[in-house]
Amino acid sequence: MSQNIDDIVSKIGNIARAFGITRNELKLYFLLLLNGKMTAKELSDKINISYTKIYPILTKLEGRGWIRRIGKRPSYYVANPIREVWENVKKNISDALDKVERELILPISVLLSSQTSFYNIALVQQDNIAQTLKQILAENSSKYYVAISFKELISDDLIKILEANSYKYDVRVILTKNINIESNVLNVKYLDSMFGSGIITSNSIFLIIKTQGNMLLGMFSNHIYFVEIGKVYFEYLWEKADKSKE
Repeated sequence: MSQNIDDIVSKIGNIARAFGITRNELKLYFLLLLNGKMTAKELSDKINISYTKIYPILTKLEGRGWIRRIGKRPSYYVANPIREVWENVKKNISDALDKVERELILPISVLLSSQTSFYNIALVQQDNIAQTLKQILAENSSKYYVAISFKELISDDLIKILEANSYKYDVRVILTKNINIESNVLNVKYLDSMFGSGIITSNSIFLIIKTQGNMLLGMFSNHIYFVEIGKVYFEYLWEKADKSKE
């Protein structure tokens, strides 16, 4: 049973992550779907998540309408039908895409059709990513928003540059919880997972992803609308992120 759940989660985990759904949330839902009602303690023991950490995940799933709670002392949790959950997920995705189209795509399309835009978009191969990061952090900017989910991007030089910038400018760093850095200077928050990594300054954005071959690939742009979209998304993640790894 546990193997079946792991197989399901491994197949859809990457897609779900793009919509802010974590692997632990998927595991809990499918565990309840396949096993019927269970207590928080039973769920905690089943997927090896501490008892205190299981409740925020259950609360989030309950808020989404994926599960419901029945009874008291102890409370049991029950999965809502998968068809019902899927319709809810599709509606949320559709609403989000409609909002992006309404608030971002249409205004950008109007602007680009009404004037000539001069901007750069460049792909950066893995061997040049570290140097590009340093170059971007050296450019004149009032802010440096950094999100890192790949351990190989962390270096002593990168931390030193970020710390130096933080004395004068707005430097914020989001890390995934599997990454450790030693700094008493930086303003750092943590997320369980992120789709990729990147840096946003006042004038540019540099996004980094991993290809299917597990190679890093970067995309740099100084287009104002890409930069603004990046800032909005980073600030959204910043609000969701935790000051502590716990």
